[in-house]
Amino acid sequence: MSEVTAETAQTDQADEASVIQYLQDNPEVLMAYPEVFSSLAIPHKTDGATSLVERQLKLLREENHALTSKIDELVGIARENEELNQRFHRLALELMSTDQLHDVLALVQDQVQTFFYTDFVCFRFLPGVTDADNVIEGLCLKQDNGIVDSAQPWIKARKPVCGRQDDKINRELFGADIRIGSSALIPLYHTGDMGLLCLGSTSADRFGVSMGTIFLQQLGELVSNRLKILLQVA
Repeated sequence: MSEVTAETAQTDQADEASVIQYLQDNPEVLMAYPEVFSSLAIPHKTDGATSLVERQLKLLREENHALTSKIDELVGIARENEELNQRFHRLALELMSTDQLHDVLALVQDQVQTFFYTDFVCFRFLPGVTDADNVIEGLCLKQDNGIVDSAQPWIKARKPVCGRQDDKINRELFGADIRIGSSALIPLYHTGDMGLLCLGSTSADRFGVSMGTIFLQQLGELVSNRLKILLQVA
């Protein structure tokens, strides 16, 4: 056993000597592989104190790690946005090839629920908005319970409203038996106000008031443009 250990030690020393000799003969090799060089921990003896060089190297490594993490985060966001753009494109193509109102509504609900990772999607139209076949008759907001007064300012503002709504509004928009933690309410409009595309989540953090709404607004414009020829607005 001791002979094997001695042989192993001699082999390790020989390997170390080979590495050292190679680096001495080729000092530029570490510069050619900066990721290896930046990961090296080179101590500087200063009688028990940490040298300035060592502190600087530590700070540089920490900054490098933070920058790498940030870059990874930005790349992830870019990939998500690219995927979302592709889904928007497919939705637009499918909407262009769909002529029936009930098919348009079903298509939007199914696609939006999938690519916005939300639990509930529904349409709510203002009183006075109709269609030739009464498809949306059960989707219109009631005039006598105050929900129209709440919805109209959101639609007129032409911007999605994200965050938490009170239980009364959630019941009127999503249904009495559905528990909503947060929602995104997207205005539907063209020459006139049509209603809302409502996205609801059981999570209170899914749709925050500070979240970006560019894609939500573009979604509302896309759907509104398709509905404008299928609905009549009083």
